[in-house]
Amino acid sequence: MHKSKNLKTLYVLCVSLFVLHTAVAQETFHLKGDISSPAMEGSAVLLAYHNGKTFKHDTTRVREGHFELKGNVDKPVKVLLFVGYSKEEEAKTKKRGESTQFYLDAGITTIKGERVETATIKGAAVQHDFSILQQSLNAVGLTDNDIKEERFAAKRDSVYLDFLASYPNSQVSFDLMKQIARPNLLSQRYEEMSQIYTNMAPVWRDSEDGQRVSRLLLGAKKLGLGKDAIDFTMNDVSGKPVSLSDFRGQYVLLDFWASWCIPCRAENPHLVEAFEKFKDKNFTILGVSLDKESGKQQWIDAIEKDGLPWIHVSDLKGFDNAAAQSYDVQSIPINYLIDPKGKIVAVGLRGDQLMKKLENIL
Repeated sequence: MHKSKNLKTLYVLCVSLFVLHTAVAQETFHLKGDISSPAMEGSAVLLAYHNGKTFKHDTTRVREGHFELKGNVDKPVKVLLFVGYSKEEEAKTKKRGESTQFYLDAGITTIKGERVETATIKGAAVQHDFSILQQSLNAVGLTDNDIKEERFAAKRDSVYLDFLASYPNSQVSFDLMKQIARPNLLSQRYEEMSQIYTNMAPVWRDSEDGQRVSRLLLGAKKLGLGKDAIDFTMNDVSGKPVSLSDFRGQYVLLDFWASWCIPCRAENPHLVEAFEKFKDKNFTILGVSLDKESGKQQWIDAIEKDGLPWIHVSDLKGFDNAAAQSYDVQSIPINYLIDPKGKIVAVGLRGDQLMKKLENIL
């Protein structure tokens, strides 16, 4: 009986400590804003972020040039802050307001300036790191809009990789690596990306995001630039066997897609444009569908609807597709440009990247 009472007391103590730990884990942030522009007086303020568990948003208004928001976060989080314009300013600029991104952590973060887009933001160490990244981008002439455009990709990615190498244990780097770990960049700069990954904190490398990047790096090592494309044989829409090696002597874009994949369908017009321009210059496309048997008709219909005149193959096994397994396809769309000798010369060409690459080599 005495032993049972002691166990009960121990149990209550353990539960209490767990509850206390959970409460402590959620730390409070305090955002203080001072925006002097009359164009934003009285306007709505929206703060949107993911607090580690769910997506959240908080709202308030600018009053006498000031606003404040409080909330809880588990760890430093990247947030979006939007401040609306007055009706007069909105009518004049045809814009609803201004926005900016920064990192929020426990404690006080301040944002001060005439306007949101040019305000100075100060907070925890992670925000300091983010400010350094932004300053580095600005130093090479890149604006927030520029970094979204592929024509600035080389300059942007060089800044990103320099930052990752200098701040391997920053939350900013963890988020940045997750963002830029694309097959084409990993293939083009495998050695550099691999070394950066190795230097990053073990706790992040063991995370879900870290493990995903690890798999992508393994894929880049196996199927990066200059590597031999892996041959396979698969039936086309009529049941005729087609091998990748049948296209030896041509430039061929090996394109993994599916009829149900919205981004894939959005890319198809770019592929059609490239195919029509270079089909008479030793270039073709081989489409590999990750549709399933139940979606066979949708696959055939998508080929017709999107006007894709090249050869298409599939074993109709979804992501268990044999070719997709060989190429370790994690997501679609993904493609490989293969030269006449069967060597991979580009990976993950999106938008007008394929057209520009073909213009350079054909």
